[in-house]
Amino acid sequence: MSDRPEKINLSDVHSRQVDTELLNELRDLFVKAEEQKERYDFTWNGKAKAYFEAAAPTTKTLRAQPEESVNFENSENIFITGDNLETLKLLQESYLGKIDMIYIDPPYNTGKDFVYQDNFKKTQKENDVSEGIIDEAGNRLVKNEKSNGRYHSDWLTMMYPRLKLARNLLSDTGAIFVSIDDNEQSNLKLLMDEIFGEDNFVNRFTWVNKKEGRSLKSKGAKSTSELIYAYAKNIQLINEFSANTQDLNKLMPTIYSETNNKISFDDKGPYLATHELYNGNSAFNEETRPNLVFNIWYREEDKSVVFENPHSQSYVLITPHKNSNGRHKYHAYQWSQEKIKNEIDDLLFVKYNDTYKIFTKRREFANTVIKDLITDISTNQGTRDLRKLRINEFDFPKPVSLIKFLIQISSQYNSNILDFFAGSGTTADAVMQLNAKDGGNRKFIVATLDEETPENSEARKAGYTTIDQISRERIRRAAEKIGDTSGFRALKLDSTGLKEDVFKTAGDLDQVDLLEDIDNHSDNRSDYDLLYDVLVDSALEYNRPITIDTTNDEQIIKYDYFGELSGVVCYFGENLTDELTRQIATLKPLIVVFKESTFDKSAQKVNVMEQFRIISPDTKVKVI
Repeated sequence: MSDRPEKINLSDVHSRQVDTELLNELRDLFVKAEEQKERYDFTWNGKAKAYFEAAAPTTKTLRAQPEESVNFENSENIFITGDNLETLKLLQESYLGKIDMIYIDPPYNTGKDFVYQDNFKKTQKENDVSEGIIDEAGNRLVKNEKSNGRYHSDWLTMMYPRLKLARNLLSDTGAIFVSIDDNEQSNLKLLMDEIFGEDNFVNRFTWVNKKEGRSLKSKGAKSTSELIYAYAKNIQLINEFSANTQDLNKLMPTIYSETNNKISFDDKGPYLATHELYNGNSAFNEETRPNLVFNIWYREEDKSVVFENPHSQSYVLITPHKNSNGRHKYHAYQWSQEKIKNEIDDLLFVKYNDTYKIFTKRREFANTVIKDLITDISTNQGTRDLRKLRINEFDFPKPVSLIKFLIQISSQYNSNILDFFAGSGTTADAVMQLNAKDGGNRKFIVATLDEETPENSEARKAGYTTIDQISRERIRRAAEKIGDTSGFRALKLDSTGLKEDVFKTAGDLDQVDLLEDIDNHSDNRSDYDLLYDVLVDSALEYNRPITIDTTNDEQIIKYDYFGELSGVVCYFGENLTDELTRQIATLKPLIVVFKESTFDKSAQKVNVMEQFRIISPDTKVKVI
C-alpha cells in the first residue's frame, strides 16, 4: 500500500483514456489518402475530423441533479442532459460492453433539422458570423440547410463519432436500431456498414407509419414509410428477433393475423398446423433434392405410412406437391422418409379430394419470428401518447408501441437500454411500460440536449424553457400513470467543476491566486457533484445505490457499498478526526475518498494512510 493517497486530478484530461484503436484507424485513413487511386472508398469532407472527435478524450464531467430526479439515491435509471457526444465519451469506460440494446432517432437532415456542430474552438467573430444557436456550454446547434455545400458531409461528420462510441458500449449480444427517412438512409447504411461491419447488418425494417401518404415533394409517389436499420455487435451471437404471438396479432393484425389460428390438441398437447410439409421454394425439387422427393402411402385407420406401393386399397397415395416453375415436376419435402416415420405424431394428414394434404404440427408457438415490416403503428400515435399524459408541446414524438416492440424483440428482462437522442423520452416510457407488463427489470440510460424551446412556442407558454424539461416531465407522468416507482437519476453534463484558474499558466497567476487554489474546486459543487467526479475518474457505473450515513456526527456517503471490499465511501467534510478515520476504515470499502481541503498539513494524510494500512490495507485511498 502506498504511503500517500492517490490524487484525483480532473484537470488532467490527458490522463483520460484515448481510444488507440481509433487513432490507428485515423493513421490508416491518412495512408489511404496518400495511396488513393481510382477505387471505391466511402469518404466525405470532414471524415478525418470525425475520427479525431471520436478519439479525443472528454473534458467534461457529470453534475448531479437530485431536484430534477425521482428517487435519486436508489434509481438505476439515468437521464443525462447535454451534448450526446460528450455523454457517450463519459459512458465509455463505465459502461463498456454493458449496453444490450440501443435505439436512436437522430435528425433526419431534412433541411429543417438541427445537427450538432462539434467545433470546440471558434473566435467571437466566427460565432457572430455563423448562423444558429449557441448553448451555454458553447456547443452550437446549426441548421443544416440543403443549400449548404456540405449538406450530407455535415450530417455524416455529426453521426460518425457518436455511432463509433455507441458501438463500444454494446454488449457482444447487443443490437442497435436507428430510425431514418429517405434523406440520409443510403449514407446511413454505408456508415453503419463501416462502423459495425457489413456482416453485422441484421435487418432494414420498413415502418409503414402513414398509410394515407405524405407529399414531401412534388415528384413521384407519396411517402408512406420510414426505415429502421438494425445492426448487431456480433451477428454470430444474436438470436432471431421474435415476439409473443398474441402480442404481435394484437399490435399488427395486418401482417400477423395468421398467428390467430385455432389451437388444436392431440396426445402430446397443443399445436398449430399452418404450413404444409413440402418446401415452398421451387428451387428444392427432384433435381436438387432427389432424396426428398417421393411418394407416400397413408392409412388413416392406424395412421401408418409406407414409401413403397403396398398394393393395398387401405392405403391412399399422396404424391409430392407439383412444381410450377416450368422446369421441374415436384417440390421436395422438408422432411426425410426416416424423419416422417419417426415423428409422424407431429404431422397432420387432412383429407383433400381423393388424397391427403400433410401439415407439420408446431408445438412451440408462444413466440413468432417477426417480419421486417412494421404496420398498424402510425406516426400520430406518438402524439396521442403524449396527450394522454397532458403534454402537447412536442412535435412528432415516436410512438411508445414502436419502441416497446423493438426492445421486446432484441433484449431480455434485465437489459440495459440506451437512447442518446432521447427527444421526448419515448424510450424511457417504453422501458417502464414493458417492465410493468412482464415484471422485467430493464434499466434505461437516456440523453438529450437542453435545447431551448422557441420563444412563442406552446412549450414555452407551458413553462418549458428547454427540451429536456419536457422529457423529464413526460417520464414522471408516465411513471405515475402505470405505477412505476423505479424513478430516474438526473445528471447534467458540465465542466470538470474546477476553478477556472486551474487551467491558467503560471504566468497568468499571482500569489493570491495560488493561495486560493489550495482548494481548487468551485464553491458551488455539492457532495453529490464531488461523488460523480469520483465515479467518472474511477470508471464506475453511475446508477448504483447511494446511502447517506452519519458517523461521529459527520455525514459520509456510501456508494454501491454492501460490505467489505465493495463500493466507495466518501467524506467531504472539514472535521476528519482520528476516531472518524478509524470508523471509516473499519468499513473496509474498495475505495475511500476525502476532500483535499480537509487536510491542514501533509502529516494528516500520512496518519490517514497509516490507519488504513493497519485496519483496511486493501482499500484504495484517494483525495479530490
